[in-house]
Amino acid sequence: MENTEKKVLLSLKNVEVKFNVRGRVLTAIRNVSLDVYENESLAIVGESGSGKSVLTKTFAGMLDSNGFISNGTIQLNDEELADTVVNLNKLDKTLISNIRKSFDKYSRFEYGADTYNKIQKLKAEEEARATLSDEERKDYDAKMNDLEFKRTEAFNLRQTLDSKHDHEKYKEVGEKIDEYDTQIKALENEIKSKIKENADALKHDEAYKAEFQARYNELKAQYEKETSNTTLSEDQKKRNELLADEVYLSVGRYPLRQRLVLIYKLKREIKKAMIIGLDLNRSHVKNPLFDNVAFRVKLLDKTEDRLHGTCILNLAKVKYTNDWQQIRGRRIATVFQDPMTSLNPVITIGKQIMTVILKHQKCSQSEAKERALDIMSKVGIPEPEKRFNDYPFEYSGGMRQRIVIAIALSCQPKILICDEPTTALDVTIQAQIIRLIKDLQKQLGFTTVYITHDLGVVANVAERVAVLYGGQIVELGTVEEIFYEPRHPYTWALISSLPQLCEKGTDLFSIPGTPPSLYNKIVGDAFAPRNKYAMAIDLVKEPPMFKISDTHYAKTWLLDPRAPKVEPPENIRNLHEKILKTYVDFGS
Repeated sequence: MENTEKKVLLSLKNVEVKFNVRGRVLTAIRNVSLDVYENESLAIVGESGSGKSVLTKTFAGMLDSNGFISNGTIQLNDEELADTVVNLNKLDKTLISNIRKSFDKYSRFEYGADTYNKIQKLKAEEEARATLSDEERKDYDAKMNDLEFKRTEAFNLRQTLDSKHDHEKYKEVGEKIDEYDTQIKALENEIKSKIKENADALKHDEAYKAEFQARYNELKAQYEKETSNTTLSEDQKKRNELLADEVYLSVGRYPLRQRLVLIYKLKREIKKAMIIGLDLNRSHVKNPLFDNVAFRVKLLDKTEDRLHGTCILNLAKVKYTNDWQQIRGRRIATVFQDPMTSLNPVITIGKQIMTVILKHQKCSQSEAKERALDIMSKVGIPEPEKRFNDYPFEYSGGMRQRIVIAIALSCQPKILICDEPTTALDVTIQAQIIRLIKDLQKQLGFTTVYITHDLGVVANVAERVAVLYGGQIVELGTVEEIFYEPRHPYTWALISSLPQLCEKGTDLFSIPGTPPSLYNKIVGDAFAPRNKYAMAIDLVKEPPMFKISDTHYAKTWLLDPRAPKVEPPENIRNLHEKILKTYVDFGS
């Protein structure tokens, strides 16, 4: 999904986001990959619960406390933030020397890495005998997957039924789900019983225990002999010196107490890597070790009193508030849908803008006020000097939203997330706010990410559109491709739901059924239970993301060469004239 004409500002790869909710795990985002380009307008659309807001909160560092990124990377390409300089005093130099000495001491473990891995393999084999053999595990996994698939299929079917009008069928499917739950529980108990049986058998297998102990003692003696070698090669010395410098570069921005904690953690990660024999000269090996603790800063050059390097900003691994304070507001800002809840009712408008400027920019009180007045003027506040000391309740809804936009843009972010920014406003004011954001984007050169369910807004503001369903991107393309050449049935359904396409005397189209429960494992295509074009494979296997053009992708089996030819619904064909007729005045 590349665009060679624009710089990639933010890159998401295989991102998965989960939430702990009342003892259960909900998967809100499932393996999302997306590139966000510099100075573009991207719209993220979908029904409520599709994952729109969660996706943007993920890269803005605003997930709720029970949410976490379970997989994937989110790389922010920002040269200024990535560039890192640490000036060294006497204490710093002592700490770096101590780190290097620790690595020199740990290096002896590298000589015994092969033997250590053999010991771990031997232990793993013993543990496997006490649980399930590969054959047994494969058999039980097949049985469990079959039951879980059947339960999911039944659950998805029930989602499409009306409990009042299809009462008998709804009840029948519910009983089937209960039956599968009982079978799953029985299989779980059978697995536990088999594990206990195998553990008891191992406990009484004297021949195997004797053989295991003899082999273990032999390997242990060999390992102790190999790791007694404390002579370092020149390559190890140079590598350890570089590792020590990069460790200190990676933690140098933190206060001393926190720095010492992070140094301890990084030393522990690198020691583990040496014990198992990882090649610490390779970046793709080092990066994950550092990511477990702090961004790895790659050393570019150094002098006696200074280290200079650059880092890869993987936002999926940010753990500390201070790091997010460098990103949130300064690089990624958000405009929320209700301006009244975004503003503090007891603090003046001017002070609220100044507070953000003073926090993220190095300037005096007078400079901050000057910048606040300037941004108020840019967002269209008349006579900002007179309105500077007003309170939020003295502003109209549209004016309050302008102030929220001013606060978001006060630190000149590179990405502005607009989360349903016009939902709480009347139609006339909506058009003004949309036009304002577009004008400011041209003037200030930032990237805009719109979150919306209003495809009318999308048609007017976006260059590209990502359609989300069930926590996944199911279609991605330019706004023209999404509106005039949509290829996913869910996109067809969303466009068909536009009130403007409904003819007089006909019912407004609505998508049947409900979105899938994100507590359950989704089998096949998540949209299949609601999709009248679904094929048998949609209920069994998740479709890949098919490439339609260099800018257009869709995740549907209908694009497989073997699939039958299916045309979009009649009412969304030749949309160009209808869209122009409906929105020509809106964007003027």
